[in-house]
Amino acid sequence: MKFGDYFTNDFETSENHYLPELRTRYYRCRNEAAKEQVIKLAEEEKAKIRDINDTHNEIFFETSSYSCIATIISPKITETAVDFKVTTNKFLPFGAGRKVIMRLYEMLDKRLPFKGVALYK
Repeated sequence: MKFGDYFTNDFETSENHYLPELRTRYYRCRNEAAKEQVIKLAEEEKAKIRDINDTHNEIFFETSSYSCIATIISPKITETAVDFKVTTNKFLPFGAGRKVIMRLYEMLDKRLPFKGVALYK
């Protein structure tokens, strides 16, 4: 992690992220199954779902400590990519957003058949 990452509230996953744990994860499932599991994940985090945007395949939810936008895209019919953008509500976050993303991915890995990380660089 870079020094500045300890003081930022925003963390986002991407295909070519410099941190390996924040790279896009792919699952062997349809878009609807991944979307359903992300909604269940948000409910388990005691989050309030603010918006489900089917046009952009995004789910926006908030907890008392962070807000998150989950983007669910299917490059193939039986393959789905899940990305997260997390914004924490802390004065000194010390990389809390990264920890939230890692926890969300860990929970998704248990629920969906994992395919790989950053498959389309």
